[in-house]
Amino acid sequence: MPGPSARLAPALRRNALSIACFALFAAAQLLLIVTSWVEFADTQGQHGQPVRILGDDGFAWTVLQQTIQNWQSEFLALAMLIALTSMLRHVGSKHSRDGSDEVHRRVLAIRRRVDKLEGAGS
Repeated sequence: MPGPSARLAPALRRNALSIACFALFAAAQLLLIVTSWVEFADTQGQHGQPVRILGDDGFAWTVLQQTIQNWQSEFLALAMLIALTSMLRHVGSKHSRDGSDEVHRRVLAIRRRVDKLEGAGS
């Protein structure tokens, strides 16, 4: 019977992209928190305010605001890319619909030829 590490390896391979994306997200979020903390503590110190994590003017609100602003711009960019990709074409791109339309026309033409050949052979 294989050990736990032998059973874990295929699961890691199957989910490698998700794991890598989450690791990059976690690292970026951690860096955001650390750099934001340094900036927040410095600003609070310059104004003679106590450095607090929670509360009306706490650090948690600053990080939340920065995170939401970042995500908003990313999701807007992604939504625009998806919307434009679904509506517009780029001739010659394998992802553009014009390639699929051309293939469909060729398949129909071949099918008509085959039907004619079958009709002539009967």
